Amino acid sequence: MYGIILIVVLIIIGGVTAFVGDRIGSKVGKKRMSLFGLRPRHTSIIVTILTGIAITTITFVILSITSKNVRTALFGMEKLQEKVVATQHDLAAAEQAIKAAHAEQQKTQKQLLKSHEDLLLAQQKTKSLQSRQALLQDINNRLSGENSRLESLNSSLDASNQRLLSSNAALKTSNGKLEQQNDELLKRNGDLSSKRIVYQAGELIFAATAPPPTDRGMAQDELSKLIAIANEKVRATLGTNNLSGREGIWIYPIDYENAVKRLFSDHKDMVIRFVAAANIVQGEPVRTNIELYPNHIVYMPNQLVTQEEFVLNGTQQSAQEAIFAFLQSVNHHASKKGILPDPLHGSIGVINMDQLYNIIDAMSPLKGYVLLTAYSRGETDVLGPLHLILKVEQLHEE
Repeated sequence: MYGIILIVVLIIIGGVTAFVGDRIGSKVGKKRMSLFGLRPRHTSIIVTILTGIAITTITFVILSITSKNVRTALFGMEKLQEKVVATQHDLAAAEQAIKAAHAEQQKTQKQLLKSHEDLLLAQQKTKSLQSRQALLQDINNRLSGENSRLESLNSSLDASNQRLLSSNAALKTSNGKLEQQNDELLKRNGDLSSKRIVYQAGELIFAATAPPPTDRGMAQDELSKLIAIANEKVRATLGTNNLSGREGIWIYPIDYENAVKRLFSDHKDMVIRFVAAANIVQGEPVRTNIELYPNHIVYMPNQLVTQEEFVLNGTQQSAQEAIFAFLQSVNHHASKKGILPDPLHGSIGVINMDQLYNIIDAMSPLKGYVLLTAYSRGETDVLGPLHLILKVEQLHEE
C-alpha cells in the first residue's frame, strides 16, 4: 500500500515539476532574461532544467527525511540486497534443515511405529507369560494342596499302620483264644451225641413288650427283669429248680449295650425277643441274641385278615390241603402287616384245634368253589401271636 502511495506522489510531483518548470521557462523567455551571457532562449531552457532539478532534489530530500523506506531505497539498496541474499541463503539452509528434519521425523515415525509394534508384541508376550504364570501358580497351589493331602495321608497311613500293628498283635492274641475255643468246640461237638439239645439255633426262648423307659437306668432295669423271666423259662425247659453257673441266659456284652441304648433312645413301646444264638445242649450257657422291634397294634378284634377262594372235590384231603394253604396265606399277609413270625418255624396264626377240626369236617363234603375268611379274634400287636377265627362259605357247586 505504501509503494502505491509513493508512486502516486512521484507522478504528481513529476507533473507539478513539469508544469512549474514550463511556467518558469516561459516567463524567463518572455522577459528575455539572460544568464552568463547566453541567449534568452538558452537561458529559459537552463532555468527550466535547473528548476526541475531543484524541485526533484527537494522532493527526494523531503521524502528521504519523511520516509525510512525511501532512504533505504536510495542509500541502503546494496545492504538490502545483501540481506535478501543472506536471507535467501538462510531460507535455503532452513529448507534443507526442514527437509532433513522431515526425513528424520519420518525415520523417527518409522522407528516409533516399529517400537509400537514391538510394544504390542511385548504386551502380548507379557499377557501370555502372565497367563502361564497364573496357570503355573494354580498348578503350584494344587500341587501344594496335594502335597499337604499326601503328607496328611502319609501321617494317617502311619497312624493306621500303628493301629494295624496293634490290631495284628490283638488278632494274634484273639487267634490263640479262637484256637482254644475251637478245641473246646471240637470237644463239645464230640459230646453232642451224648447230650440233649435244649434249644436249636434261631429258636425263640422268650419274648415280651416293654414300655419306653424315661432314663438309662430304667432301661437297664426293664431289660434285667425280662432276662430274669427268660431264665425262668430256661429253668422250666431244663426241668430244674436251680440253674448252675454255666447254665442260664448268656448275652454278648455289646448286644446287651446296644439293646439298652435302643430301648432308651427310641422312646416307644418295643418288642424284645430272646433268640438262641446256636444249638444249645444241656449244661451249657444259653448264648442268646436280643432282637428289638417297635411295637404297635396290627389287628383289632374281628378285623379281616384275608380271604381266598378254593375248589374242593368233596374229600377230606382236599379240605385239609385247602385249609393248610389258606393258613400259609394268612401267615404271609400277617407278616406283611408287621406281626413277627416265629424265628424257627415262621408261624404267626394260632387257631383252636377244635375249631380247625370243625372247619375241616365242614369243608370235607363240599364240592366246587368255597370262600375261606380269616378274622382276628382279639387285639393283636407286633409280638403276636394272631388268634384266628375262620369261616367257610360255599359260593357255588360244580
